[in-house]
Amino acid sequence: MNQKLIICVIGLPGAGKSLFCSVSNELGFSIINMGDQVRKKIKKQGLSNDAETLSKMMIKLRKENGRSAIADMCIPIIKKSQNKHIIIDGIRNIEEIKQFQKIGKVISILIINTTERRMNFLIDRGRKDAPLDKKSFKKRDEKEINIGLEKVMKIADIKINNNRLTKEEFKIKSKQILLKLIKK
Repeated sequence: MNQKLIICVIGLPGAGKSLFCSVSNELGFSIINMGDQVRKKIKKQGLSNDAETLSKMMIKLRKENGRSAIADMCIPIIKKSQNKHIIIDGIRNIEEIKQFQKIGKVISILIINTTERRMNFLIDRGRKDAPLDKKSFKKRDEKEINIGLEKVMKIADIKINNNRLTKEEFKIKSKQILLKLIKK
């Protein structure tokens, strides 16, 4: 079978998607971050790389080019990749998953964590789009859910609860799941 394995990582901001992706990278997966595709657009237009601009651009792209717009931006990257194992970080709706299913075998993995832990992870990460307070964090979650994330979360093939795991435990669990998927 020459088909690419495309693992779509799903979760609210700060759930542990980036850490999952770093484990995947160590195992030789190619990582494509959908948010980075949006950030490239923002940079190209000379706009500020903050959470509000990122959110507005994400919504604008989907409004102008359809709900799978950001997935469509990733497809040429996947097709060019020599790697048969791809991680897509940042799935937001079912239409995106359907686009990826056209070019490979898709497995969706949901990473779950509490609001408090997620917020702390984002603050510790120190990116420009980190939440300033609980109110702005909740507003960001609502935007993500309204885009369609909640529906995608419900249909995930695999769920990882990162709520009570240490960083090391989460890395071990992620590695076990990835190795099992590679062997299939």
